[in-house]
Amino acid sequence: MLNKLDKNKIDKIRNLSISTSTITDILDGLKLGDVLPHHLSSLNKKEYYIVGQAYTVQWSLIKKGESIIDKQPSTWEQVNQFLVPELKNADGLIYIAGAGNLIRNAALAGGMSCTYFQELGFSEIILGGAVRDINELKNLNIPVIASNIIPSDTQGAYYVNETGTSCRIKDNIIHTGDLIISDLNGTVIIPFNLIDTVIDKAVIISSTKNIMLEEIKQGKRLPDLIKKTRRI
Repeated sequence: MLNKLDKNKIDKIRNLSISTSTITDILDGLKLGDVLPHHLSSLNKKEYYIVGQAYTVQWSLIKKGESIIDKQPSTWEQVNQFLVPELKNADGLIYIAGAGNLIRNAALAGGMSCTYFQELGFSEIILGGAVRDINELKNLNIPVIASNIIPSDTQGAYYVNETGTSCRIKDNIIHTGDLIISDLNGTVIIPFNLIDTVIDKAVIISSTKNIMLEEIKQGKRLPDLIKKTRRI
């Protein structure tokens, strides 16, 4: 179930452009939160800072049924939910699809579906595996985070078993509604119930770090500053 944040709160976070490194330090201190694996990076955008709530799609490997002669669903029936037809407007949301381990041998989305996701209002697409149609992706205004480009798709090999609940990407479990922040350092996941706590801390720490950077440029010694602020 999606608990939507106030749009003004998301805009505030976006305007502050707080680094994912700072967010990660805070989550480490709370012993919670996740960072998506370094294997995932933007394949179409070089500059971006994205903040939004997760909307998840969970994929699974197709396995044979009890009877080998029973009629099986069509490949389209197995995957069509990846287009999240239940959503009419995805403003403020980030599309995230996962299947546990990274799916590198089949694309979880392609140029047409990613274009559709952009038009639906998603601000970013994160795939726990491959994507295809790189030329179409280069025309998008939103980043597509994936492991690699490949021409083959998932049909016949994987199916969508649920949307709008949670998904898994390697060791990371992302719940719909979690706050996602992506920049050139990577992507961090803030659990929904920690969003206010983390952001309040991030505002203070980000200000402290900015002051430290200015003092370093003015000749102050970093070891002394670390003793004073307990930050690096």
